[in-house]
Amino acid sequence: MTERDIQGQLSRRELLYLSAAGFLSTLSLPAAALAANTAQDADPHTDSNLYSTLLKTWCDGMLAHQVTAIKDPALHGALLCPACSIIHGRCGDALYPLLRVAHDTGDAKYLNAALLVYDWTERQVGREDGSWVNDVTLSSWKGITVFHTIALGEAIHHHGALLDATTRQQWTARLARAAKFLDGFISIQTGNINYPITASYCFALCGNVLGEQKYLDRARALAHESLHYFTPNGLIFGEGHPLEQRTAKGCFPVDLGYNVEESLPALALYSLQTGDKEVLDRVISSLKAHMEFMLPDGAWDNSWGTRNYKWTWWGSRTSDGCHPAYVLLSEHDPRFLEAAHRNLKLMHACTRDGLLYGGPDYFAHGDQPCIHHTFTHAKALATVLDRTKQAEPSGTVTLPRDTAYGVKTFPEIGTNLIAIGDWRATVTEYDWEYVEHVQAGAGATGGGHATGGALSLLYHQALGPILTTSMTQYQLIELSNQQVFSDAPHMTLTPRIECAGEQVFTSLSDNEASLTRTTTTDTIAFEARGRLLTASHQPMPNGARYRLVYHFTAAGVEIAATIESSAAHASSARLIVPVIANSNEPATITSNGSVQIRRKMGDIVATVGTGQSFQPLPKERTFNLVPGFECVPLEIVMKPQEEVRLRVEVHPRQTS
Repeated sequence: MTERDIQGQLSRRELLYLSAAGFLSTLSLPAAALAANTAQDADPHTDSNLYSTLLKTWCDGMLAHQVTAIKDPALHGALLCPACSIIHGRCGDALYPLLRVAHDTGDAKYLNAALLVYDWTERQVGREDGSWVNDVTLSSWKGITVFHTIALGEAIHHHGALLDATTRQQWTARLARAAKFLDGFISIQTGNINYPITASYCFALCGNVLGEQKYLDRARALAHESLHYFTPNGLIFGEGHPLEQRTAKGCFPVDLGYNVEESLPALALYSLQTGDKEVLDRVISSLKAHMEFMLPDGAWDNSWGTRNYKWTWWGSRTSDGCHPAYVLLSEHDPRFLEAAHRNLKLMHACTRDGLLYGGPDYFAHGDQPCIHHTFTHAKALATVLDRTKQAEPSGTVTLPRDTAYGVKTFPEIGTNLIAIGDWRATVTEYDWEYVEHVQAGAGATGGGHATGGALSLLYHQALGPILTTSMTQYQLIELSNQQVFSDAPHMTLTPRIECAGEQVFTSLSDNEASLTRTTTTDTIAFEARGRLLTASHQPMPNGARYRLVYHFTAAGVEIAATIESSAAHASSARLIVPVIANSNEPATITSNGSVQIRRKMGDIVATVGTGQSFQPLPKERTFNLVPGFECVPLEIVMKPQEEVRLRVEVHPRQTS
């Protein structure tokens, strides 16, 4: 068979034949092969849905960034990240989704790409003890062996027939070495809770593929230990150390992104594979609890989480995705399938040129996509396609935040969810501060999630996201797992009182702040009182206190802000409210002094109190990598003891 024949479409039978003959393991496909785009032999139940379409798009995007022209073994076969200009050590996880698409399409290029990235992984991040490390140089953390072992095990289990006998034997032996390493490495206290929980499925999978009962026993032991790490409301805790530590306000270390995209999918897969009903029942209950934080557009509201430095609007930067849990357990609750599909559509909307961008406005702002998002989340899509034929909802289903229910409070994370009229909001006083203990040189203090009674999210049913939060001070908490800002305007996105001088003091960092609620028949109000502090919790000279009141009604949302101090630094105080608006959404100060932001579906209108005014609007949009939005910062100068008010309303566009 000629090289030209290989570039085109192979039937599945031909692909299997060539694999058995060992032909594809030595074939180097030219770049022109990336143009192959048909899938005549794909299973009809997968070819017709968004899961298979998006998975193939992502795999094509990864192939476009695979190093093949350079033969140096340090680079050959790896996936080069366009955002970070490095090779992420975990890119070998891509072998599983690549084999899934090879199986679907019969196209040799995907199999060849999987073989190449496997070989690179073994050469560069594989270790003699059976582990893999996180990166070639930046991180020697071996805990990620859990995730690559799962990817390798899934590839062998579902698509091992695509491999020639020698390669399949080699991969299986490597899986056994990894399982042996993990057996001596993982305990319930290893890393954050996502590691031992995910290891429960890892051991179950290895026990099945390798035929080893001892790994099935390890799986059950870890899964049942993990049942102690659920709050009374059903949220998994342990995303921080010590895992069981509670704060002064009684809060646990919880991160929504890791819970819904890693821990819960792993427990779901474990329970399905082993038939463990006790774990299954807990997972179903917990999925319902976490679903409370899904926004109507499929976004995950992790504005408050311990590890929200990796928050993206659709999930979390380096975890796998919520879809295996919500899709595979959808027979227990039809809302699960709807939640997964909304999130999938959101990720599809954030995909450009074959890669998943880190948020809705990354592309518009000129920031590149980190390829890490794509190769990890591709695994979740492959898992769904390999394990079910029904992955998309057949009708309209209502999710919790679709309904105007008033207020739901989660004391274990100091966070309140508000739903009144068409408004959805989050107010938080969460005081659990995350510190990274693994990567040497990473940011260890400050720069965490917003607290102090912050309005960390505001969403409107007709227009979508209006306000959001970000890190209080952007830091690379995980050096190789976060992006660096481009040379363009960026700022903290959380609405706040701010005093800027030699240092920046804000209302976002006081873990001791108080938060109270008042509710009437048509109004929900929260009042926050605290101190203006730096991101590392240092107070202003002579001190300064603030008061923030949020009034939510069906007609609009009002923020009232006061600095209760006469300190000299307070004279530079401003209320800063960055309203989400990309570069294509005009923002103007009107003749009556209000700000109008025009969106496709309607206008956002912001007004101030009598005698107050907005500062001139900047010419360029500001931006933050977390969770990936451009904004227009609205600023009002404040004076000590004088209250300023900002009101936000939405005027939906009339449609015929």
